[in-house]
Amino acid sequence: MSRYDSVVSRRNMLAVAGMAGATALAGCIDGDASNGDGNGGDDGSVPDPDDEVVDHADTYFLTANSISQISDFQYNPNQWAGYTHISFGLFAEWAQYIFDQDEYHPHAVEDWELEPGQMTLHLSDEFTWGNGDDITADDFIMQLELGDPLEDKLYDFVDEFEAVDDHTIELYFDEDTNQDLVRHVVLDRSLDHPPADWGEVHEAYLDGEDVQGDIFGHDVQEPTPSGPVELTETDEQRARFDIRDDHHLADNYNWNGYQMEYRTGNEAYHQSFAAGELDGVHSLFAGPGALQQFPDTLEQIQIPGGFGLGIVFNHDDDHFGERSVRQAFCYAVDTESAIAAAGADTKMEFPVQAGLTVPSTSDWVNPGEYKSYDQDHQRVEALLQDAGYERNDDDLWERDGSTIDTSIVVPAGWSDWVTPVSTMVDQLSQAGFDAELASEDQGVWEQALSSGDFSVAAYNHIGGGDAAVNHPYYSFSWKFENDEHGRPNFFNYPEDEVITIPDGNGGEISVNPREELSTIANTNDD
Repeated sequence: MSRYDSVVSRRNMLAVAGMAGATALAGCIDGDASNGDGNGGDDGSVPDPDDEVVDHADTYFLTANSISQISDFQYNPNQWAGYTHISFGLFAEWAQYIFDQDEYHPHAVEDWELEPGQMTLHLSDEFTWGNGDDITADDFIMQLELGDPLEDKLYDFVDEFEAVDDHTIELYFDEDTNQDLVRHVVLDRSLDHPPADWGEVHEAYLDGEDVQGDIFGHDVQEPTPSGPVELTETDEQRARFDIRDDHHLADNYNWNGYQMEYRTGNEAYHQSFAAGELDGVHSLFAGPGALQQFPDTLEQIQIPGGFGLGIVFNHDDDHFGERSVRQAFCYAVDTESAIAAAGADTKMEFPVQAGLTVPSTSDWVNPGEYKSYDQDHQRVEALLQDAGYERNDDDLWERDGSTIDTSIVVPAGWSDWVTPVSTMVDQLSQAGFDAELASEDQGVWEQALSSGDFSVAAYNHIGGGDAAVNHPYYSFSWKFENDEHGRPNFFNYPEDEVITIPDGNGGEISVNPREELSTIANTNDD
């Protein structure tokens, strides 16, 4: 299921480039937004930068996050805890990916050329750091070099890079390398390693020292921004970010900046919006009935989330290590009713289980050639009986005295996951699985994943936030090589697994999925 989150804003609160914008209770979806893009008017129109700017509003946009308390905020982008979206305005993007166009919009990198074996970046000469220093090619290079000890994905594809002059960079790679992948690993990043904050660590790297631990542990309390806002004040209740007067885009803003508070989760957000305490948040699940609580000055905008609720199996599990059991699980559930439980406007159903995001499926494959997993209890029975299972006295599937333990681990605070998973647990129980909902604190959920102590888990179907989510290489590498929780592959997918699948022409072929990843990475043939 792909995710529709929600961001809420007071209508006409913001005015950017001379136009009163309608930001909103925006959502994350895997598809095109149909009600504007958050950068224009209620009709989805885009502001004209030549229009007259309205009078400055002496006000701050009040928002919140539910990831970290204000006292835990930190500004090292290599640490997840305490960073998240508090830094969205602090650091300028190299370029902004437009999902429905599959194109990058220039920003700090104002132009680029991509050809076999080489990519050239032309950098804007208008960006400065918050301390007044010009941002040059050397700063971009420093950031790329600091990615080396962290095994930045750039190094999977790019062999060398250099600053040609103050505003030009050349990157070199094998001529057969997929240029789409190079485009994504180069442009999808922000200027978030200012020399004023990271210079000493970079010098140690250039001296040949092992700086991986230093990079992860580096403490940045007063960040030097490259973006349009700067951190100006922090107390126990909120952090304040003001528009930088010296930023070359400062005149596009006619409001003071934004202030960020902390909320404990979805329900706390809902209560705050109903009481008129917040102007907006960048991502929030608002299921059936939630929107009706809010004032009519709030508006929902749905945007591609790039991730959502998926189900992963531990391939070392005695039962779910078998493909037939995993298939039986899929035939036992009805995803449409699971989506309906969470709210039909918050999720999208996959057309087929092809491993791709919803909007990209038809771009890359013919869905008609793929197996459908519509709910089918007869298929469940046939698959499990062929695998040696039979129903016991409790009407549960059992083999050698062991039932199929289907305890699905899910983060307790993620109501848009807990609700549909609860529906799926009911469906699995009806189909004879020994199923239960294991709703745990997020830390317990993460620990279960990292230790391999689970049989089935609710988990992102793809890595959210990355521009390349709709490309098959990233969809598949997320599934087959995911080491996000501390293992080469935390759900223990076999290293050399070869599976037999239909070839689309009535026959069968044998495939090693991980070998196919290398094939995709080294071809420019769609």
